[in-house]
Formats: sequence, structure tokens, C-alpha cells
Amino acid sequence: MTAGRRTAATVTGALLSLALLLLTASGAASVGWTPRVDDDSLLIRARDASRGAAEYEANPDAGAYVWKRDLPCWSRYPEIDRDSNEACWGGSAIQHDPPVCEDGTPLLPIWRRLRTEETWYLQVGWHCPEDLIPRMTQEDFRRMTIPAAPARMQPDSGPVLVNKKTIVYTETGVQTLRTDLLGYGVDIEATPVSYAWDFADGQPPVVTTSQGHPFPDHDVFSTYFRPGTARITLTTTWTGRYRVDIDPLHKWREIDGHAFTTSATPDFEIVELRGRLVG
Repeated sequence: MTAGRRTAATVTGALLSLALLLLTASGAASVGWTPRVDDDSLLIRARDASRGAAEYEANPDAGAYVWKRDLPCWSRYPEIDRDSNEACWGGSAIQHDPPVCEDGTPLLPIWRRLRTEETWYLQVGWHCPEDLIPRMTQEDFRRMTIPAAPARMQPDSGPVLVNKKTIVYTETGVQTLRTDLLGYGVDIEATPVSYAWDFADGQPPVVTTSQGHPFPDHDVFSTYFRPGTARITLTTTWTGRYRVDIDPLHKWREIDGHAFTTSATPDFEIVELRGRLVG
């Protein structure tokens, strides 16, 4: 069988209110909760610091800490301890300047101090509203159960004749899924973008952006040249986007990377019809 015997189609104003919404939606924690300021993830640090600020806003007289959102370097020593003051005024443009955000105006840095002390400590610097939204990764996407695109063939289930076209196609579309991400409800849309058909004939799979069509409008097929048995396997590539329930922008966000599903036809026979003289 040669490669030339196949035909296929060419192959983020949402300021503190956002943080408060995120926090109240997940429920208030017990008084005295301490954020994980040692975590390297800006997402987690921003969400945790925002949570502390929200709890203080809800009940300013409770808890061991006083919280505030304010500009970097909003005062000098001794209200900021010497180390923090030097870090703030040390010439770092990144700390001085707000970031450019996808979803609106940057959120002010968050500071915290113990009620028994006067020194304020920076908990998280400038951050964007989207930093408070849980993000779905490619790994998260691949863990989703996406209904596989079915592998169809003509003739249906065989047998298949050598030297005759074996037509393949599938029937699928955008799949809507529902999951939980870091405690927040998430809608997901998975969209098929390409299809790889392995005809189990020793040749590379046929990769196409077309779902294929049944006869007579078929555009994806192969021809077998030897008798035997085979099973055709379809691998579908999916892109995804997601929307978090608590996002006030109700915005669809793209998922980096792809997910894959696999389906197959039943095993079938490949037969050869030979003419013979009678009489």
C-alpha cells in the first residue's frame, strides 16, 4: 500500500470586589487564619491574601491581623520595617509599576500587620483580576472525560474488499462539560480540531480536519491491497476553553494545549474476490 492512495481534507473597574466575590463565594474561614505567604504561586498568594483582606472587611474587630490594600511604598520606616522599606525603594520598577492586565484595572498590593505590632508586611504586590481566577491547565483538561468521537466505516463492519475504497467518518461536535476546580464550579467546552485515522495497514495515520462523510460525499478513505483482518482506530484532538462560575466577567478563557480521545471500529475482514470460469 502506498501513501498516495489516500485522500483527506487539509489538515481577561473589577477591583477589590472581584476578590471579595471570590472569597465570599467560597465561605469565610475561621478567625485567625494565616495565608500561605511562602507559596511560590502568585495565583495562590493573591487569592489567599485577598481572602484575608475580605475577612477583615467583613469583621474588622476579629482576628489577629489588620489588612489593607494600598500602593507600594505607601509609607516609610518605621511603619514599614527596614527590610521591607529597602525592598520597596530599592529601584525595582516591577514592584513600583502596576502590571498590564487582561481583565481590567490592576489590583492594589495587599499589606498585613499583627494587631499587637506597628510594622506592616507586604503579602502580595500588584496583581491582576485574572490572577484570582483558578486556571485550568492542560493536565486538568486531559483528566476530563470527553466523549470520544465514534469511528464509522463503510462498508459498515466489513467485510472490506481489496482494491476498493474503505470510507471512514465520524459524527461529533463541541462537548459541554462540568467540573470543580479548586472548589469552584467550572464550565468547559471541548472542540474537536483534527482526526487521525490509523487503518492498521503499516502506513502513517491519515490526519484531517474533516470529520469525513459517508458515501457518496466521502472525503476520507483508504484502500487495502492484501487480505487479512484489521481494525481502524480514530484519535481525535480537542482544544478547550473554560468559564469559572465566580468570574464576574463571565468570560471564556482558553486552555493551553490539547486533549485526545480514541475510538475504534470492530475488527473486520479484508477479502479478495477472484473470478473463475464455470463450465
